Amino acid sequence: MHRSILALCLFAGLALAGCSQVKPIMTPQEFAAGCSQGAAGADAACSAKVCQVYQAVVTDYYENMEGCYAACKDRAASLETGAGPACLAKIKAEKDRCMDYCNRKFYRCNCAK
Repeated sequence: MHRSILALCLFAGLALAGCSQVKPIMTPQEFAAGCSQGAAGADAACSAKVCQVYQAVVTDYYENMEGCYAACKDRAASLETGAGPACLAKIKAEKDRCMDYCNRKFYRCNCAK
């Protein structure tokens, strides 16, 4: 009886923390396919450049999630310079996907809030 209550409390705590749903690791190939599909209104040149820059991030090696997150943020900052509104939307969308890639690679759950 006590074990089931303890297990239920542990599961509820994980659910509240956002870690109850385990997601599979995203491969660089899946990232590339998703990037090329979601243009988000950006022109072809912007979309291609953003996808190329973030593809380099997901194919690099990182020791930990913080390094991977930092690479996503750094690439977004460099891409945002002089970008138009539609391109900024594409950059933000791919930065979010990049952060999700890092999260799924290191934790395999939705732990980044």
